[in-house]
Amino acid sequence: MHQLVYIFTLYGYFSGAMKNLSIFLIGCFCLIGNSQQDTSLIESRPVIIGLSFDYGFLLRHSQSLREIDDAYPFGIRLDASKLLLTKKSWEFCNCFPRVGVSLAYWNWDNAEVLGSGIVPLAYVEPYFLTQKRTNVFVRMGLGGAFLTKPFDEVTNPKNQSYSTTLAFSIVLGAGLNYRLTDKLNLRLAAKYSHVSNGGVRSPNKGLNLPTVSVGVNTSLEPISYPNLPKISKREPPKQKTRLSLVHFSGLSNATVGERDRFYVFGLSGNYSRWIGGRSALSFGTEWALDFSRREQIRLEGADAAFPQGALLVGHEFWLGRITFSQQLGIYYFNQFRTTDDVYQRYGLTYSFNQKIFAGFNLKAHRHVADFFDLRIGYRFK
Repeated sequence: MHQLVYIFTLYGYFSGAMKNLSIFLIGCFCLIGNSQQDTSLIESRPVIIGLSFDYGFLLRHSQSLREIDDAYPFGIRLDASKLLLTKKSWEFCNCFPRVGVSLAYWNWDNAEVLGSGIVPLAYVEPYFLTQKRTNVFVRMGLGGAFLTKPFDEVTNPKNQSYSTTLAFSIVLGAGLNYRLTDKLNLRLAAKYSHVSNGGVRSPNKGLNLPTVSVGVNTSLEPISYPNLPKISKREPPKQKTRLSLVHFSGLSNATVGERDRFYVFGLSGNYSRWIGGRSALSFGTEWALDFSRREQIRLEGADAAFPQGALLVGHEFWLGRITFSQQLGIYYFNQFRTTDDVYQRYGLTYSFNQKIFAGFNLKAHRHVADFFDLRIGYRFK
């Protein structure tokens, strides 16, 4: 795969913008449970259902995708969600998030090579300027994908975009919501979607598509937005710094010789410091042993060590027990060079207590995912 998970990876090394926003997803899930102040807030969670249509184009961001003709995918999507009109939601984001699930059918406009897809997503949409008839929203979603025409050396060699039937998906978008009535809304949005298998199997260039979306939503009960004062300052966390040691393991996204799966493991150390709100800056280092590199060195007869060492710098969102991270890695030890010297990491961890945490992480070089890893860590402070 997202990758958890990467809208700007096509334009540069550090594509944290998409991940930074998608981080909001789990944070808002945790919430479930600038004019006059409305002190008589009656909390509610009205149910909203929707129908939308998407149309866009596939980005051919890699030379290996140039064999595929221009494609203009279209999709139809069903949504079911709850709008969280609660004090806790407002305190979290100065907005009222809509949290839900969607199911979409996609025609990739190249049936012979790319086939079609069914894409289920969990998503969040923070609503801003809700006192206006036209309000603004941002949509962030994570989910899966069922794809019908994966790569096959004999029957479908042109499909370099995906090689597994099951994949991951991530979407980021923004748009306008126009209220016709207190139940019915029209919507217009621009979105970016990415579908890939996260490095489980090659080839895995991914399906990357900007789209325009139009739709209609209706709530099952009338919606009246409370008018609450903006919260401009948040209390700092009790612990403003974190020092941790992490072990990670995964499978490399590489084909070497006759094999396409190799074990990867490593260690990383990380220091992070709170800078305001729910944000922290992080600095660290990691050493990784990717056994696909050892095999490639053996086959080529190269005189080089296969471990890699890198410096890490990035950003974290601290959302209670949940931490979302985005990091830029720069190799300082990389004797057998097969990729760029800079890469990205995107991660999600859950803290079981003040010391022990676990989660997963995606490593990618620009638009190509290296591997997912599972990780467990110990926090010293």
